[in-house]
Amino acid sequence: MRNGQILRGEVIQQTATTMQIKMDDGKIKQLNKKEIQRVSYREPTVQEKKESEEKLKQQTAVAEEPPPPIPEPTKKPEPEIDKAASPYAIDQIKRKDIEVFFGAGLGTYRPPTESYSNQLGAKFSALSGFPIDVDDPSYKRSLAYSLGLIYYWKKFAFGLSGNNFSGETSARLKVYSNNGSLQEIAGTFPEKQSSLKADISYLAYSNQRIDLRPSFGYSQFWGKTEDTNTISTGYNGNDLTSFFKNNYYFLEKLKGPSIGLKTTVRQGERWEHRIELHYLILSGAQYGNGDTAMFNTPNFFDYGVTRQSIQWDAKGFNFSYKLFYKWTTTLSFWVGIQAFEWKYSVKSFEQSFSGLGNINNPSPIDQEVVINFLLNSVAKSVPATSKASSLEFGVMKRFELSQ
Repeated sequence: MRNGQILRGEVIQQTATTMQIKMDDGKIKQLNKKEIQRVSYREPTVQEKKESEEKLKQQTAVAEEPPPPIPEPTKKPEPEIDKAASPYAIDQIKRKDIEVFFGAGLGTYRPPTESYSNQLGAKFSALSGFPIDVDDPSYKRSLAYSLGLIYYWKKFAFGLSGNNFSGETSARLKVYSNNGSLQEIAGTFPEKQSSLKADISYLAYSNQRIDLRPSFGYSQFWGKTEDTNTISTGYNGNDLTSFFKNNYYFLEKLKGPSIGLKTTVRQGERWEHRIELHYLILSGAQYGNGDTAMFNTPNFFDYGVTRQSIQWDAKGFNFSYKLFYKWTTTLSFWVGIQAFEWKYSVKSFEQSFSGLGNINNPSPIDQEVVINFLLNSVAKSVPATSKASSLEFGVMKRFELSQ
């Protein structure tokens, strides 16, 4: 050693900077090589030389023997990717982030506005002996879009979303009279529906592939129909006997709670399926106003105003499916379908009509009471449904918040 000390022992392990030796007394000591001045080795004894030569002969004999056949290794299945280590994976239990999405496409809206009024009028007129032939309305697709945001905090998620559906409806009906005359009413007009929903959901089950979130929400719906194109023409044989120009305006408001389930299914690390199904319990009203300019041959003119009010409840569902592709860890593109549908239960129906022709000769009050009673009774027996659906393409951006 550099300090003059002499150590004797057997080297049992060493590294680039240290050396371990076993002393003659059996103790193991670790030395720093910087402290060692010189290392010398003693000559092996006769017994050690003999043992070394025997080991060398054995190794040579083993080397001369042909090696045994090596079996081909069995192909092991590749291990599954650890999704928890993927940059696209999110810890659903500890997450704290906001998702903002927008989508647009084509959709249809089929409300019970003029179609319901026409069916009601046909059923009521049949009681009076004036049959009405109502064609099934036709619908044309138009713009639909949706937008919203979801805030995730641990197992809870708070959502706010809106939808807009629009379309074009064509309606037609024919009124027959006893004298052989025919009144035909037809028109095409736009209709649209907007909705707003707030909901809260809870992560009840989650693994690397599936998430299940029971959800409770509250929704508001606004429906609007503005018809300035419907006209009515009257014929007696080949002669034009009357011409009516109609303007109708319907406004509907519904609101109520919903309960449902949100399901997320992950496919690989970039694809994600989101499926939602909600049961809707709604109540509200529909208000209708209309005015009609009437021209009858040879020189008769009249102008009338119609008002209508319906109070009703509705029960139905909302279904949504979106397929997401994660372009980056925070930006996704999606394609999806959405559908709303519910059936109405009429609570009350009221309708009134006033025109220039009956200002000086109004209808008796008792007659109006009877007519409204009959209309209310018939209205409750006429089925009414509302349907809205869309196919949309969209984008979603995720903002990560500090934990």
